[in-house]
Amino acid sequence: MNLKILSNEVQQFINENLASDIHKILLKNSPFSEVTSKELVEQIESKSKSKHKLPTWFATKNIFYPNKINLSQTSSEVAAHYKSSLVQGKTLIDITAGLGIDSFAFSKNINKIIHIEKNEELSAIAQHNFIQLEATKIECISADGICFLKNNSQTFDWIYLDPSRRDKNNNKVYYLSDCEPDVNEHLIFLFTKSNNILIKTGPLLDLNNGLKQLRSVKEIHIVAIGNDVKEVLWLLEKNYSEEPLIKTINFKNENKQTFDFYLNQERSAISTYSIPLAYLYEPNAAILKSGSFEYVGRYYNLKKIHSNSHLYTSDKLISFPGRVFKILNILDYSKKSLKNLDISKANITARNFPDSVEKIRKKLNLKDGGHTYLFFTTNKDQKHIVINCTQIFE
Repeated sequence: MNLKILSNEVQQFINENLASDIHKILLKNSPFSEVTSKELVEQIESKSKSKHKLPTWFATKNIFYPNKINLSQTSSEVAAHYKSSLVQGKTLIDITAGLGIDSFAFSKNINKIIHIEKNEELSAIAQHNFIQLEATKIECISADGICFLKNNSQTFDWIYLDPSRRDKNNNKVYYLSDCEPDVNEHLIFLFTKSNNILIKTGPLLDLNNGLKQLRSVKEIHIVAIGNDVKEVLWLLEKNYSEEPLIKTINFKNENKQTFDFYLNQERSAISTYSIPLAYLYEPNAAILKSGSFEYVGRYYNLKKIHSNSHLYTSDKLISFPGRVFKILNILDYSKKSLKNLDISKANITARNFPDSVEKIRKKLNLKDGGHTYLFFTTNKDQKHIVINCTQIFE
């Protein structure tokens, strides 16, 4: 951690070059004798990325940024703030704390946070930034999280961990057993240190696989931002043996879409099917990740277009956690029928359809964008159709 980066002159250079071509900066000699061009570019890149992801950090003076890889692995402030709403009590230990975005958010609801990060430089960066952020409830310790717990007699109201999803060669891994630390291997021990454990996993982890590997899962929170699933949160409570609640959350601008269910509700739900009616409904990404393909339709009294399309329809307009469209007409999948629309571009979605979006665009010579929305799908009679719509809600 080069503290010379925090000098007024260097900070001014960084702020003035947030929109500059970093390749040009990298190729030039650094204007500062004690700060390299590579270090300047690293700060510029990471600070630029933090503008929307970490607005509090971006707006705070003298924040020291890690490299862009470490920054990309951190939670956004939106996701971190949501996580903080799930915990309460006096003490929380974050045993894979990294830059400390989550620790900072937890400190708003918890009296004492222990920030454990085995990378000494990252731990030092976090500690420095907490001082700038006036986060006085957080204690930073550079250590291996599991080892620290084993060598410490203290218990905590909460344990939080975000297992690393990269192997020793920096390749991405997707199974809990391949992450570091392996939660399943240490879970019995972790429950000797706290009755409550919150685990963050990546969006690609299959929920059923996670439930097979973990025990005492009380809730699963699927968090999407801008209709893009960012993380899955597993809330574990010691000796909990009932069915977990699945909670889906999609943050869209200032709005928050939510939909909750239990797995037995999904298993017992029976869909009804219909041709496309007046309105079309597409669940948001968090719901699609949750696997609630039957219960969501029954809950909102909607009919499915096909068992595998996961598109829904109704005669009456309702509020729905996803995109909502007014259906204009239904077309056959052919150049002739689409030619009659007289359009050169459209927003295309393909669901349960043999051709990809890219292939459809090439075949029909359609550019992306505009106000026309075309859904290429299969109806309940196994016929390939195109649903021409205008969007009402997103």
